[in-house]
Amino acid sequence: MVISDSLTIPDTVLAWSRGLASLSPGVVPCRGLRPDEWRETHRRCSEFVERWGMQAHAAEWDTLRLFGVHPELGTIRGDYSGILVTLSVDVHEVTPEWIKLGRWTAYRHEPVKMPGMIPIWETKR
Repeated sequence: MVISDSLTIPDTVLAWSRGLASLSPGVVPCRGLRPDEWRETHRRCSEFVERWGMQAHAAEWDTLRLFGVHPELGTIRGDYSGILVTLSVDVHEVTPEWIKLGRWTAYRHEPVKMPGMIPIWETKR
C-alpha cells in the first residue's frame, strides 16, 4: 500500500491494520473483555494504527507490546496483555521510551514477550 509517491507504509503497520480489520467490533475475540469494552478497544486500537502507527513503527514498538494477549486467557492475564488492549484511553504521544495514554504513561520495559503471547487477532475464541 502506498499513500503517496514518497511514503510507503511499513509491513508492520500494514499487519496491525489488517489484523485489527480481521476482527469484528461486535464479536469479542478473547476472554477478559466485555462486548462494550471490546467495541471501544477495537475502535481505539484502529485509531491508534491510523494516527500513530507510522510513529510507533519508527519508535520500534512491536506487535505484542501493543496488541498482545494470552492465548487462552486473553486479557485476564494482564502481564500478557499489550498496552492498547488493556488501557482503553486515547493516545496523546508516542516515543521510543513510552506512550502517553490519557493520564497514564506506558513505559517500554524488558522483556517484551511472555512465553506464548500472541496478537489479539490470532486468538481462537
